[in-house]
Amino acid sequence: MKKKYVLNFDDTPHSAVVSRRGEETQVAVDDGELLPVNHWPVLQGKAISIRHADRLHLVHITGLDSKGKVAVTLNGRPISLTVMDELRAQAMESLGDAAGSGTISADIPGLVVEIKVEEGQVVHQGDPVIVVEAMKMQNELCAAVSGTVSSVPVKEGQAVNPGDALVVIDPQPGG
Repeated sequence: MKKKYVLNFDDTPHSAVVSRRGEETQVAVDDGELLPVNHWPVLQGKAISIRHADRLHLVHITGLDSKGKVAVTLNGRPISLTVMDELRAQAMESLGDAAGSGTISADIPGLVVEIKVEEGQVVHQGDPVIVVEAMKMQNELCAAVSGTVSSVPVKEGQAVNPGDALVVIDPQPGG
């Protein structure tokens, strides 16, 4: 099975294809050839060790928001990275300025576990605002923009569906 992704790596866009057959994984970046990549979880599943072209890399990845932004360290060095499948990237691109809005919405069905902000609170881009449990995993969602929380239309313990607004932030100018 092959899957296409759009990556923004240190503010430079790239395309990637990941192909999996059984235990074998191959990756191609920017229309290059598919090359084998060995990977396995380490540090109790909190990181991935990747062997590519006879080099070993330690990668820590933490999701930051529902728009593909992730915190990544590669061999201890922080990297700015956004990862989206090709269709989601096209959909986000079609939204234009709306993609940078302050509305945080549910991507998949889940349950609101913890609300970390309240109406009127000032938040900064990257601040955690809500925790949603989906598929037995707790996902801490963060503010995509800096601004003031204008509404929290959900309550802890509430079930949510894809597209449901979770937190609305009025962006500050330039935020």
